[in-house]
Amino acid sequence: MNSQQLLDQILAILSQVKEDKAKLQKILNFLEQEIFEEIDETTIVPEKYRNTVKEIAENNDCGLISYLNPVTLEIESVPKNLDYPEEYELMTGENYNETFRHETWNRCISFEPPESRISFKIMEHFTNNIKDSPLKDKLIGILSRKRPFTNFKHAVETSKHRQAWFDFKQQQLEQMVWDELKIQL
Repeated sequence: MNSQQLLDQILAILSQVKEDKAKLQKILNFLEQEIFEEIDETTIVPEKYRNTVKEIAENNDCGLISYLNPVTLEIESVPKNLDYPEEYELMTGENYNETFRHETWNRCISFEPPESRISFKIMEHFTNNIKDSPLKDKLIGILSRKRPFTNFKHAVETSKHRQAWFDFKQQQLEQMVWDELKIQL
């Protein structure tokens, strides 16, 4: 049997169970646990960019837009809705007498914080990888109700999986930054 025939059979099965959320969840869990292989980004991100990627990912997680000078690897981060230095003073009450450094760079790459739908996908992916069934079941429920971000954060941060969540989210954000950086370089 060739690859296309195998794919057709898999798609036929998926088509038959497409309305059954429990079966789809089982298929997804199986694929993620048995088939899908996470890429070890430490082997992909060259040493030269590791700290840069890490810092940009951390800034993005805080809601900051990061600007990177690809020549010097200098980073400047500003709040997402801050377009002009004058706005900084209005937002913070502090004087800001400088211009943005990134505006003077010959070349600049910008990195936006992830959209909420991407952040939601990260939470789903983490949930699907949890082996702890009670927490996993709780998080699946949280993700299907109102206020999933707040409730997910509370549930994970008060669990024994708190550090695993932070590490997972950081790795996902770093991978997104590196993917964008590869395109821009």
